[in-house]
Amino acid sequence: MHQPTIGSLFAGIGGFDVGFENAGYRTAWQVELNPINRAVLADRFPHARQFEDVRECGAHNLSAVDVITAGFPCQDISIAGSHAPRGLQGERSGLFWEVIRILKETQPRWVVLENVVNLLAVNDSRDFETVIRALADCGYVGFWRVLNAQYFGVPQQRRRVFLVAGYRKMPPIQLLADAAPVDAISPASQSQPWPRPADAWAANTLLANKAGSQISMGCTTFVAEPNGWDQMVERQRAAEDDGFCLGLDAANLAEAFGAGNAVVTQVAEWVGRGLITAQEPPHT
Repeated sequence: MHQPTIGSLFAGIGGFDVGFENAGYRTAWQVELNPINRAVLADRFPHARQFEDVRECGAHNLSAVDVITAGFPCQDISIAGSHAPRGLQGERSGLFWEVIRILKETQPRWVVLENVVNLLAVNDSRDFETVIRALADCGYVGFWRVLNAQYFGVPQQRRRVFLVAGYRKMPPIQLLADAAPVDAISPASQSQPWPRPADAWAANTLLANKAGSQISMGCTTFVAEPNGWDQMVERQRAAEDDGFCLGLDAANLAEAFGAGNAVVTQVAEWVGRGLITAQEPPHT
């Protein structure tokens, strides 16, 4: 049986790609502007071709794939920024139109888009209507759904809009209305031993709160551990004697941003498994 392939636009560090490969796909190519992220992609996906600028990609250099995924930029859509969202009129989120151009040129069987939930509301919801119309104008029909990472075994509240569309064919209805209740997906809020390590708390991760790379300077993410003072002393001594960095250095910050912008792999895998069943031949 043919192994389905994906091409990844705005690939980041490969969240979509890892999830889809876990579902049985093979990544053919990735487009990512950030050089640090591209280095991660080259290391994790040596079988895939890497490209830099989505504006310079198209049918002339991208091979045909079964699925194109795109977590297109959210900076002009998200409410986390310091300015009012401009939506698709913004310079970065406006790169959505490059996705549409590439879809017209390559015509993959499926397309999966991801963005923040404010895409549903920005510019009085006109932008979301524009996205759906643009997909329909180049032959893609399907549906959208808000998926939260906490219901996929990830200790984080992370709601994102996923749009799944097929070229002149509807995706499997299970992606829109799966029969299993939400509680059937193992959550992260099961009973935990005490004391818990600091990195086991969702509120104390780099992915907490609105911004993916946000490190709170208040007390909201402090974790108290009984009799844990000795650990603080040991960390301070290690910093003084061995030169360990107590705060974020450049590598830590790049890692934080990369993780904060990534699509949750477990959610991507669930979408990928739903699509791969539509490509399997019917049982006789």
